[in-house]
Amino acid sequence: MDQTSFRSKSSLSRRTALSGVGAAAAVSLGHLDRAAAQEATPNTRANHPNVGVWMIDSPIGRAIAVYAADGSVVTALPATQAGAQGVTFSSTQVGTWEPTGERSTHLTVVQLLSDAAGAFVGTVTVDAYQMVSADGQSFTSGEGSSVTIRDAANTVVDVMTSFPPATGIRMGVGSPGLPGATPATGTPSA
Repeated sequence: MDQTSFRSKSSLSRRTALSGVGAAAAVSLGHLDRAAAQEATPNTRANHPNVGVWMIDSPIGRAIAVYAADGSVVTALPATQAGAQGVTFSSTQVGTWEPTGERSTHLTVVQLLSDAAGAFVGTVTVDAYQMVSADGQSFTSGEGSSVTIRDAANTVVDVMTSFPPATGIRMGVGSPGLPGATPATGTPSA
């Protein structure tokens, strides 16, 4: 593969991946080893402040994530990304999460990518850490995460470990987690 096409595919995939990073999330104030994290019981997850539905603002867009008490996570992202190689279609991210502390988590999600003809072109795997705020209404992510982009043959195309943080706001009935609206400009009323 010539270097020009490699850069184009990588650049397109990076945008998709960064969107996923924001959604998936990642600040880690402390990591547990894999064995210790596996000892978390379903009850530990059920009571963790990460459980719920979140509106996420990432460096390149918005996403909605659902963290379930059974350790599953599903993140809804925009379905398409325009890039140098044309439009790439991206699936919902699906994966698992586990507590690493009272308010911190580690998650791994995978997103499938296809081209405009529907052909599978690769995956984006997000391995992320996040920290829920003390009041349980927001989280910050970014530090400690990695994003691995693979082509259709599972060859690693890129691994990213540095990107801006994302924030999540807990959604609730009558409170969709959206930032406050900016009033439209117009003629003031008398």
